This record gives sequence, structure tokens and C-alpha cells, in this order.
Amino acid sequence: MPAHPTPQRTAGGRRGPCCCLLFAVLPVAWLLAAPVLPERVFWFPIWLAAVIWNGEDGRGGIGQVFG
Repeated sequence: MPAHPTPQRTAGGRRGPCCCLLFAVLPVAWLLAAPVLPERVFWFPIWLAAVIWNGEDGRGGIGQVFG
């Protein structure tokens, strides 16, 4: 063992807020790019939310949980 061990740095740091920042930037970037996007791409997030809420066949999804 060395006589004067140096403290080791811990892994980590400021990564926590960065992942949350990504989810905040994506909707803003989509709204800013919306005027130049094709119509099919523009409506994709809305379609995705509807599929999650209603299910693919319109009779399922998480919408059933809430009534």
C-alpha cells in the first residue's frame, strides 16, 4: 500500500439533469421544425399518443383504465 493514497474520484457528476433536459428539448425542437416537416411526420406524435391511449384497434390501451 502506498504511504499517501490519493482519493479516487467517484463516477457520476452532473448527468442527472441532462437526461431530463433531453425530454424537454424534444417537444420544443419538434414544434420549431413543424412548418418544414411533411404532414405525415408532423402528426406522428399525436398519432402515437392516440394509439397509446386507445390501443391499435380503438378498443384498448390505457384509456380503458381511466374509464
